[in-house]
Amino acid sequence: MKLKIDPLDTLFFRDGRPFTMGDDNWAVSIFPPSPGVIYGALRSLYFSWHPKELALAETEADPTSGLQITAFYWRIGSGGEGNPYYPMPLDCVRLKHNRREPHRFHLLTMSSLGNLVTNYPFTWLLTSQEEVEGPVGYLIDHESLRNYLEGKRATFFGLDMNFHLSRELKVGIGRDAGTRAAEEHRLYRVEMLRLKDMSLAVDYQGLKLPEEGFLRLGGEGRAAVYTHVAGATEELPAPAGGRYFKLYLATPAFFKGGWRPGWINPEGVGNYQGLKLKLLTAAVGKPLSIGGFDIKRKQPKPMRKAVPAGSVYYFEILHGTMDDAVSVFHGHSISEYREKEGFGLAYMGYLDPKNQSIIEKGET
Repeated sequence: MKLKIDPLDTLFFRDGRPFTMGDDNWAVSIFPPSPGVIYGALRSLYFSWHPKELALAETEADPTSGLQITAFYWRIGSGGEGNPYYPMPLDCVRLKHNRREPHRFHLLTMSSLGNLVTNYPFTWLLTSQEEVEGPVGYLIDHESLRNYLEGKRATFFGLDMNFHLSRELKVGIGRDAGTRAAEEHRLYRVEMLRLKDMSLAVDYQGLKLPEEGFLRLGGEGRAAVYTHVAGATEELPAPAGGRYFKLYLATPAFFKGGWRPGWINPEGVGNYQGLKLKLLTAAVGKPLSIGGFDIKRKQPKPMRKAVPAGSVYYFEILHGTMDDAVSVFHGHSISEYREKEGFGLAYMGYLDPKNQSIIEKGET
């Protein structure tokens, strides 16, 4: 099922920093939200229609236990009906001083460490001969992402997400629960987000919901309207043949090894569902602190560090075939925690021909 969500008001999605009125009195909103926010909103929507079943939540009889997020992206355009967009891959960078084309991104090139002595565990680095900046806050459209995964292009144009939302400050003050009078040192500011021509889009399975209606989203449970959308899911290509591939994360992922999947050892080799793989290098962003709220227990979920969306891992297949890799990775969650919520949704792509040539020749 495909769902489009359009907020009717400003939204607030807490980051991982503490927020206590009187101490840390400025709450910063992050965007995009984690897929866990949408997962929780859909579960809450179901229980709002079936309140008597809330007692079954988190039990073996939980009617929402089959819910699974299978895709998470944005639609940008008139009325949110435009093209699908995804996080820009982090192995794409822009030239820092290119004012004529500030939204043009270039693929990084692999370089060998050679005989350099370092505690970096792998042989290869992703580098550029120019001074560059990362793509944080940028999106890539569906067609460009196809070209990226197919290795057909080395440059791409990104979309600055900030052009499609506005930030508004909400100022408030805490009040005494009994007298309702304002309390001293309880002033706070919250950064709210207003989406312009942007809709949240999600594909899911395992739960039956009304065709359209309203749901509550983010902090303070702001109202949003949702609509089921007809049509097939926009497919992304998978590589065929060869033994090198890159793994792109469309959503944040939790790994037991921190930035590195738990099944990869410190030397970069690991086994995953019958495949033996070698991690060559990676482009990974700053970790995200992601928690959540338990609607049944009415308490926050544990905070965990996640690898951000857009992170890319370069692999070599040591045992198995590319078809085997596609069957276990492409379009599947590789997160090692909360995978049903849509964390760690991954897509496979070809290595850039230049990078593959460098690996084969062992160039420095």
